[in-house]
Amino acid sequence: HEVDVTLAASIDEVFRLTEADTTQYAVVPVENSTEGGVGNTLDRLLNTPLTICGEIDFRVRHCLLGLSGTAAPKAVSAHQQALAQCRLWLDLNLPGVDLVSVRSNAEAARQAAGDADCVAIASEEAADAYGLTVLHRNIEDQPGNSTRFLVLGHRRVERTGTDKTSVAISVRNRPGALQALLAPLSENDIDMTRVESRPSSTGLWEYIFFIDFAGHVGEPAVARALAEIEEQAAMFKILGSYPKSS
Repeated sequence: HEVDVTLAASIDEVFRLTEADTTQYAVVPVENSTEGGVGNTLDRLLNTPLTICGEIDFRVRHCLLGLSGTAAPKAVSAHQQALAQCRLWLDLNLPGVDLVSVRSNAEAARQAAGDADCVAIASEEAADAYGLTVLHRNIEDQPGNSTRFLVLGHRRVERTGTDKTSVAISVRNRPGALQALLAPLSENDIDMTRVESRPSSTGLWEYIFFIDFAGHVGEPAVARALAEIEEQAAMFKILGSYPKSS
């Protein structure tokens, strides 16, 4: 069936649109195979009322976009992740050009549409949306460059049998705290698939850990492990249980 797509200028705006029920779902990048976690998304997951209800692994193909006839741009704009993913190509093909980090690749394309001296790193779809020309295709440095996106909404997803759960936790500052906190996962035969740390805003050298593991909160073993983890954690939030990306 047909789906209406709303383009947003930033990750924050994507969250706000869905939190306000302007859109039913939000799709945000959370992890890239080249550059790792997307900090803005991880930070927003901590305070949003939305829950993760799906994930998408997407092969990212970056394009250089500009107005027709652009030959010697003075600046390249893109989200900082896209700039990092195309660093070698930019150094080789556009040496000395200013690299401008903006809130999103969509915002970069919008700016390039109004400035003949500026080009953007974005998708072919962005070229169509903003009336730009694709100047170069596949400029990412790693041929297998992929990004994992999360689908966020207001409703929890029922068990499918091939699920994943994501949580955010912080530990009390004592030796072996993280190892002890994660012990209930192994004790309940739950496979942890990802752990990533992010500096906490509450104190110097304190961290939030984002953890993914196999299973759904509706499964007894998962519910039991989460109850034990929550009891020990300084901060604990279930971000969502959802079907694994195929």
